[in-house]
Amino acid sequence: MRRIRRLCFFYNDAEAEVVNPKSDAIYAMVRDFRQRGVPIDGVGLQMHIAHIHADVASISDNIKRLTALGVQVHITEMDVALPVDSLGNARPEDLRQQADIYREIVSACLAYPGCRAIQTWGFTDKYSWIGSHSKHTEGAALLFDRGYRAKPAYEAVRSVLVHAKSRW
Repeated sequence: MRRIRRLCFFYNDAEAEVVNPKSDAIYAMVRDFRQRGVPIDGVGLQMHIAHIHADVASISDNIKRLTALGVQVHITEMDVALPVDSLGNARPEDLRQQADIYREIVSACLAYPGCRAIQTWGFTDKYSWIGSHSKHTEGAALLFDRGYRAKPAYEAVRSVLVHAKSRW
């Protein structure tokens, strides 16, 4: 007899990272599914941060309420777009702010056992989709620059993960 394995079902969407009308609707849908026994295993938050000012408290609240429903939360496609000059370079202070945002969002995810994955939208700015739609006034959104060098954001994420590992 062949054993049948159940696949995982995730709902993944953009612009629902913070508590807002869209994330409220997703929360209500997932809660309804769970109450009716509809198999849903998690929610993916695409986490495209378009400005260097993220409402991390609201993102954390959203992760908390979704995981409280008994589903996993995955941060998917994360990137943090920065203003760039004509050569695609970001200012050092913006790179530091970007690192803070990455650090805070990874920390927010790790604060809830149900937040089980963090994924970026690529790893190098060289091939990022950021900039292709903004007349090249935004970019530098990922953990490694166009020359594959680690940016402050990489070090921030690494630091949080190393610290978290030492707690386990």
